[in-house]
Amino acid sequence: MIYLFYTKNVIKVTLINHITPIDRYNQIVIAFYLIYYILVNLRFCFFIFVTNLVEYVKYIMSKSLLFSLITILCFLESRAQYGRFYKEIGIMAGPVLFQSDYGERGDFENIIKNSGFSVNGFYYLSFIHNKKPLKENFKLRLDVGFMKSELQHYGKYVDPKKSSLFADQLRGMRGTTQTASLGFQIEFYPWKPDDYGSGYFTPYVSLGSQLNSYSSTASSTLGPLGSALTTPDKYMNGFRNDSGIAGSYSVGFGARYKLALYHALLIDFRYQQYFSDWVDGLNPDGKIYTENKSNDTMVSLSFGYVYYLN
Repeated sequence: MIYLFYTKNVIKVTLINHITPIDRYNQIVIAFYLIYYILVNLRFCFFIFVTNLVEYVKYIMSKSLLFSLITILCFLESRAQYGRFYKEIGIMAGPVLFQSDYGERGDFENIIKNSGFSVNGFYYLSFIHNKKPLKENFKLRLDVGFMKSELQHYGKYVDPKKSSLFADQLRGMRGTTQTASLGFQIEFYPWKPDDYGSGYFTPYVSLGSQLNSYSSTASSTLGPLGSALTTPDKYMNGFRNDSGIAGSYSVGFGARYKLALYHALLIDFRYQQYFSDWVDGLNPDGKIYTENKSNDTMVSLSFGYVYYLN
């Protein structure tokens, strides 16, 4: 840009010194030259602008979870300053049951043992109105969370009595998955929560959505997966050690118990279904293996603490 200004100054000096004595034809030629010169430099500047804009967007997308969290928090906080809202923060943690392509679907042992834990931090907003409208029965929760689960095959196909290669391969498979998530949840309280009182038990139902960054591994105690000796045919082309982004939705219910003016305890049960079947690292071809009917799911039971900011 400094070069452009400098060049334009040079051209201006040239015009002052040389344009006055020349004829109209030469003036027109010089005018067209100046227009062409400006257009060329504008095109170059536009190219540089677009190139840097693309790189900036790529950077923002790579930091999407953090960027989205900061943006939403700033928006909610600015809105809260101009309205009457309860604002709350809290933390909760608890066990999770991760249902995936590991193990026999519906088997009780498989459901119980493919488990892990989750930790969430959250921020609440709820309305304050003197006329007690229905929207006071709603709370908006924005949360960030971390989940990790260890996975293995359980059920009749890995019964110790079975001695086939297929059974040995299934028994040898191991998996892990972990997710970092950013999401929101709308909670409806059938009975209006008394946010100023204490000793009150208030149940709720919830509906939410999340953006999850996941990382999964699949391995075997028999050796590296991918060979006929270690990998069942079902998973030969259906395993990954990979990471990615997957959306999800959740439904649930829970309750909070008000301990004192600014303190409450929370219990939260949530069913969460992902929009991907790769969160666990396994995804056999559903056209061949018709039992692979649904994406990965998770059930969590969390216990937490809520602090009222106002």
